[in-house]
Amino acid sequence: QALALAFLLFLSPFGAMGDDNETGSSMESESRQCISPGECENVPQEDGTKSAKTAMFHNNGVNNGVEASVSLQDGEDFQGLVNRIADIVRANDTLQHYQISEYGFGRPYKLYNGQGHEIGDWSHLKEEEKYYVVPNGLLFMWPTVEINHTVVITDVETTNKKPIRLRTLNHSPRVFEIENLLTEEEAEGLRQAAMNVDHEGNRFQRSTTGHTGNVDPFRTSDNAFVHSESAVSLNLTKRAFDVVRMKYDAPLADGIQVLRYNASGGYRWHTDWFPESQVYGRNYDVTRGGANRFATVFFYLSDVEHGGQTGFPEAEGDRSELEYSMSVARGMFGPQSWEMEAVEKCFGKFSVKPAMARAILFYSLHPNGKGDHMSMHTGCPVLKGQKWAANLWIWNKDRDAEKEKKRGKSLSATFVNRMDVPCLVSWVTNPRHVQGRLAPGETMQMNTYHTDSFVFRDEDRVRVLARWTADIDKGETQVVNIQRGMDDNSGDSDNQYGTRTSSYRKPA
Repeated sequence: QALALAFLLFLSPFGAMGDDNETGSSMESESRQCISPGECENVPQEDGTKSAKTAMFHNNGVNNGVEASVSLQDGEDFQGLVNRIADIVRANDTLQHYQISEYGFGRPYKLYNGQGHEIGDWSHLKEEEKYYVVPNGLLFMWPTVEINHTVVITDVETTNKKPIRLRTLNHSPRVFEIENLLTEEEAEGLRQAAMNVDHEGNRFQRSTTGHTGNVDPFRTSDNAFVHSESAVSLNLTKRAFDVVRMKYDAPLADGIQVLRYNASGGYRWHTDWFPESQVYGRNYDVTRGGANRFATVFFYLSDVEHGGQTGFPEAEGDRSELEYSMSVARGMFGPQSWEMEAVEKCFGKFSVKPAMARAILFYSLHPNGKGDHMSMHTGCPVLKGQKWAANLWIWNKDRDAEKEKKRGKSLSATFVNRMDVPCLVSWVTNPRHVQGRLAPGETMQMNTYHTDSFVFRDEDRVRVLARWTADIDKGETQVVNIQRGMDDNSGDSDNQYGTRTSSYRKPA
C-alpha cells in the first residue's frame, strides 16, 4: 500500500487529468500502476479469475489516461474499486472544490467503457480496454481520441439498418459526425412535419431567441418546433439520446427545432448553453446542481449550393474557399455587416458543411459541467440556394424538476397595461406563444401559480417592455400594473416559472 501511495504521488497530474482536447493531441500517458498488493503478479484465484486486469483508465471525455492493473480487494465491492480507480486518475482534480463539498459531485464514481456503456461488475471489466471515470452528478461524454477516430455503435436501431458511426471532426470544441442517424426520407418527413404544425407558439414563423422570444436581427431564418406529435421527430429524438448515451426523457429535450434559411439567411455566433446564473428562478450552473444544455444534435435536411455551414469561429479550420466566398458575400452584404464577418469566420475557421441527411453532435459543456466557450457557433449565411436543418438541444437534467415540487399555490392575477403602447403577454417558458394583447389601459385576468413568470413585449416582438413573476405572499388575488421597465422577478432562486392557463398547456 505504501508503494502504491508513493506511485500516486509520483504520477504527474497531467497524465491523468489533462484534457488534450484543448491541444488536439491524441497521445496517451505511459503511466502504469498496480493498485492492490501483488495484483501485478496476475495469479489466478480459486474462482478461475486472475488477480488483476490491466487496462487504460481516463477521466471523463479525456484522451490521455493511466494504464493500471486493478483487482478487487478482500471484501470490496465493484463500486469500491471504481472509487479507487477515480483516485488513480485524480478525478477529484477535474472538479471545482465546491462541487464536491457543497453539491455532492464525485463519489460514488461511475465507470464507462469505450462504447459508452456503464460498467457495474468485475466480470465486465476487460483487459487492455479503455475506460472512463465519470463523477456522480455528471454525464458520460464521448472522447475525441483523434481526428477521424470512429466508434461503431451497433446497439442503436436505425432506419436503414446500418450501424451508427460516430466520427471525430474536431477536438475543441468536441464535434462528431453521426453517420446513419437519419435517412433522406426522415429528413423530408421532418420538413413536412414542421410545415404542418398549427400550434401558435410552435408553428413555422420568423425565428426568435432566448427567454423573451424576441425577433433578433442577427437571426434571419424561419423555424418551427416539432414535438412528439410527429413520429419522425420522436424517433430521431430517442435515437439521438441513445447515441449520447442518455435515457430518453421528454423534459430533457426542447423538441426538434426545424429551420429554413433562404439565400443570405444565417444566425450570428452564439452558444447553446445559457449563462451560468439564476434567470427567472432557474439555476443554469451545472457545477452547482443546476440544469443547462449539455449537447446539441444538428440535422441537415437539405444540400446547400454555397454556404450554410455550421461554423465554429474559435477553432482553426480549412481556409481554401475563403477568398472566393468573401467575393460572393461582398455582392450580398454591406462591408460592416455581421453577415460579412460571419462569412469570414465560417470560411476561415472550422466549419461543417451541410449535406442532405447529415448529422453532427457537439457538446456545449466541459466534462465537469462548466460551459464550453469554444462551442460558440454560427449558422453561416447561405450564399446560394436554400438550407433546411434541425437541431435538438439535450439538457443534462430536468430543468424544472425542483421547481415543480414547489409549485401548486395558485393565484389570480389581473394585468393592467399602464404603458402608452400595446403589449403582448407571454409565458416565459414558451415566449413565442402569445396569451393575449393588451392595449393601453386594458386588463386581462390570468389564473397562474406561485413563481410563474411572464414577459410583456412590443407588438413587433423586438423589445421586452416589462417582466413579472408571481408571488403568493402578495395575496391570492392580485392586480399587476404593467409599467415600462418593470422587472418584478423577486422570487426565490429555486422558483418555478411559466404560466399554465385553461387555454394553453406546455407542449410535451
